[in-house]
Amino acid sequence: MSEQKIKLKALESEGYVTPRDYSTYLKFNLLKGKYYRIKVIAVIFSLVVICAWLLLAGWAYGNKSLWIAAGAIALSAIMFLYMVNNNVKRVCNKSAKVIRAKQRTQFGKNGFVWELIFQNEEENEYHEIFYDEIEKIYLAPKAMYVYIEKRSVIVIPKRNLKIAPVEARAFLTYFVPANKVVVCA
Repeated sequence: MSEQKIKLKALESEGYVTPRDYSTYLKFNLLKGKYYRIKVIAVIFSLVVICAWLLLAGWAYGNKSLWIAAGAIALSAIMFLYMVNNNVKRVCNKSAKVIRAKQRTQFGKNGFVWELIFQNEEENEYHEIFYDEIEKIYLAPKAMYVYIEKRSVIVIPKRNLKIAPVEARAFLTYFVPANKVVVCA
């Protein structure tokens, strides 16, 4: 029987990571995991149901404190989302140098190279990272999140990939240990 050789295209990306990408990452990071989108929908649905129930119960029993509780829950959820977006803007403004840098990644058989390319070439950063140093790689719908440590992440927007996201997924699942790649639904 002849061996089939698997032909995988090199996984490379090049481009900018925008504040919107970081905002998407923060929302992902709150409930990260394989089914994070389902978790987000479940949380939002639960909040809506609780608020609706409190409003109906308040109307049925003539209890205005239940209306106030529903309003407080809704206001808290809205303020939470507002603060997340504000924090992203604040962090992006504080580290504007990194936001304005072009990010280039090149994945190989044993690891990958991550570069930040600045206008001033002396500031450029170059990092070689092996797959055994990686905590997890999450393949979310809009980006790849490469966790070097539990708190350190590299955001790679899928629009910056030089190959199709399906090919990138095939590359990572072939070369990276299976327990380190999570494909998110």
